Amino acid sequence: MTIDIISYTEEQLAALAVNQLKEVRTAQLKKNKLLKELAERLVKEKQKMLDNGTYYSTDFSLLTAKIKKEYDDQIETLREGLLFYLHYSTKPSGDEESPYPLDYSLSEAERYYAVKAYYETTYANGTERFNAFKKDTVARKYLGELYGTLYDFFLESA
Repeated sequence: MTIDIISYTEEQLAALAVNQLKEVRTAQLKKNKLLKELAERLVKEKQKMLDNGTYYSTDFSLLTAKIKKEYDDQIETLREGLLFYLHYSTKPSGDEESPYPLDYSLSEAERYYAVKAYYETTYANGTERFNAFKKDTVARKYLGELYGTLYDFFLESA
């Protein structure tokens, strides 16, 4: 199964606890079901409009956009719920050693900027910065979805 409801790296997914993986899987299955329902509904609506001769009007494109938005909103709600769960179920284990302060009450964006600032001020050389960040196992859990973004940012400057 492809996990695309959240943009976690393979390393981040592997670091999740069993209950967290179950939640990710459940949310992904719900998303897949919604996408299947969307495709089926669009086919039915298209057939209805073909039957009544209004398929080539602007009504169909407006209806399609409205239906897609409904499903996109449902998927986004699922995604936000999963991210909320992952954000607050990632508790510090006490034995985590990190060169920067870990504050789990911060949002992912605030965590991102704190970790980014630490690495940018500590390592002047881009390659050293990237290598140090790549070895940081705490950041994978601490940054959530933004880990991949910061990884790519540091990779580009290496």
